[in-house]
Amino acid sequence: MKAFSRKSMKVVRKIHALSFSHSSSSAKVTPYIHRLPVEILQQVFLLIVHNAPGCPNIFSYGRNTISVDVSSPPLVLTRVCHLWRVVAHSTAGVWSRIQVILPGKVKSYKPFLPHLLQCWLARSGSLPLALHIVTKPRSRRKQSYIPTPVTSDLLLSILLSEIQRWETVVMPQVYDWNFDFDTPQLRYLACYWSNFCQFNAPNLSRLSIHSHCFQITPICKDLRHLQLQTVSACTICSTIAMFPHLEIIVVDSMVYGDDPPARCDSATLELMTLPLPPSVWDPDFRNEFTDMFNQLHLPVLRKLTLAGLPKKGQVKCLLTALAVAPFQVPVVDFQTDAPLSKAQMNKIAPLFSIVGEVTVCGKLAQINEYRHSRMEKLKLCFSR
Repeated sequence: MKAFSRKSMKVVRKIHALSFSHSSSSAKVTPYIHRLPVEILQQVFLLIVHNAPGCPNIFSYGRNTISVDVSSPPLVLTRVCHLWRVVAHSTAGVWSRIQVILPGKVKSYKPFLPHLLQCWLARSGSLPLALHIVTKPRSRRKQSYIPTPVTSDLLLSILLSEIQRWETVVMPQVYDWNFDFDTPQLRYLACYWSNFCQFNAPNLSRLSIHSHCFQITPICKDLRHLQLQTVSACTICSTIAMFPHLEIIVVDSMVYGDDPPARCDSATLELMTLPLPPSVWDPDFRNEFTDMFNQLHLPVLRKLTLAGLPKKGQVKCLLTALAVAPFQVPVVDFQTDAPLSKAQMNKIAPLFSIVGEVTVCGKLAQINEYRHSRMEKLKLCFSR
């Protein structure tokens, strides 16, 4: 965000400099920037704000203080001149995205800050909102942090007053936020499942969630893309069965579950991303991983992606799991930053007996060349 702010400030300065380029030669000459149609200036503002990697900040935080962040768009656009302030305030699109960091115990908390948040949201008109709600860590040593009710509840209540307009939302882990979640326009949500009592998002298509299990049944039947941070094999099967139109599922990490995986059929799931199966010295976890594939029936699955550098025991576990699966896996892709050595390709080679293609970060070259060389050697041996 700092890099983007510097770029934005350069753009702002260059554009604003045009307004004074001719004023020195003639006081009657209208600056170039004031000759631009308002519609073009609005498009410039929209490009500056929407090209940012993330939502614009509304507040700036010190160690024990909180203030308005006027160094970043769109607030910085309102401080250039009267014309820019009027145009920025009348352009709803530049106010439809916002990042709100919930403060903790700060020594300076001005009453106008909640009012600023209300004004920001009011300027966005009736447009759908993109919200990024985060908590400010208390210190580097203690990253887990729950904000104080007085400050967080006030800001959260303002955001909740616009819940009907939420479209893209990222929420932090705060255990006392059990509220009814009714968002007809919501399309993307990243959250902790403990945030909600009731969950109604009929147009939700992407969901990223931290939870070991689903405590409630969500009303979001159109979900297509699901990301689970830490779950068991049982939860993976039950959530795939829960969403009839699910096309992509991504699991960041797996934990051992007390309940065995249940039978699950999906006629829509095409892409699955899992962490590599457990090592050979963890038999319970390995057996649960294998049982999960035995219970899954994914007839249209196109690719299985595995995150990590494969080891011999993990490939052996994967072979066992794919062998009992009642469906075919056309492609297995390993996502790893480290290049695979010849020894590691030797470990992966047995997968060719079960799957059609094995790739590394989506690239076929090295694996296919190795497979081709093995086939040539086998042909040469048989010819002799």
